[in-house]
Amino acid sequence: MRRVAFVALVLVGFAGTGRVMSQAPQTSRRMAVEIDPAVFAPVLVPGGSLVSRGIRSEEATAYFHVLDHVRHVDPQLLKSAAKRFLASRRDSAESPAIRQRPVEEFPVFVDLYNNVRRPRVYLGRPVTLRGHLRKLVEMPAGENSRQITTLYEAWLFTSDSQQHPAVVITTSVPESLKREVQRLKSLNRPVLVNGVSVTGYFFKMYGYPARDAYRFAPLVLGAGLAWRPAASSSLERALPLALGVGLLVIGLPVSWFLWRNRRDDRQQRTRRRSEEPERLEWSQA
Repeated sequence: MRRVAFVALVLVGFAGTGRVMSQAPQTSRRMAVEIDPAVFAPVLVPGGSLVSRGIRSEEATAYFHVLDHVRHVDPQLLKSAAKRFLASRRDSAESPAIRQRPVEEFPVFVDLYNNVRRPRVYLGRPVTLRGHLRKLVEMPAGENSRQITTLYEAWLFTSDSQQHPAVVITTSVPESLKREVQRLKSLNRPVLVNGVSVTGYFFKMYGYPARDAYRFAPLVLGAGLAWRPAASSSLERALPLALGVGLLVIGLPVSWFLWRNRRDDRQQRTRRRSEEPERLEWSQA
């Protein structure tokens, strides 16, 4: 009896250990979603803000650390964490109208600008930006210890950013999005691609030259861009057929009317020619 009890106790212990072991990786993965704000310490400038031009040499280590971190985090955990964080930002908003919005419509761009002097609100916390793409550039990553060779710079305009972009740096871009950008360029059309989003980490306010002066945009580091092309509606698919049928319905009567007029005109000319004399006889005075 003691032996049976001992075996049962051992089995229960193994079962409990199995549960702990199965939960440990999941917990560690969840903990890995957020980045220690201390990583961003080199980015802070005097005064505690994150406003500076370009990527300074002292920021490079933190820059590549975040880029390497975000590409190894589980994408679904990252998106879920970003949604929870932005929901907390929405719920703490002063405006009742903003608190009533869906999380997907929270004005992340404006909130980032409002917290330039309090950057620790966003440091190490994942965010999601959605909008339309106006610029996509592939560039070498430069020397780093994270084996990152290629980076992509994208300018993303969100619904609350007006004419100001968010600068996004990623390590990958969907091939379909690359082809769409290349197609627009080959047609000499401006790059404008709707349905683009990114989930990553706010790094700093990035200085970039504009026509009148230097301006600053939120710099977000992500693993990759996501693109969801707008599906053509049934109305858009039926429009060419409707136009064809309309042209046929209108074109047939018009064509028949023109053909009948030309036929009648030819018949009248033929009849007049048959009534005319072969030569004119002038009467003599």
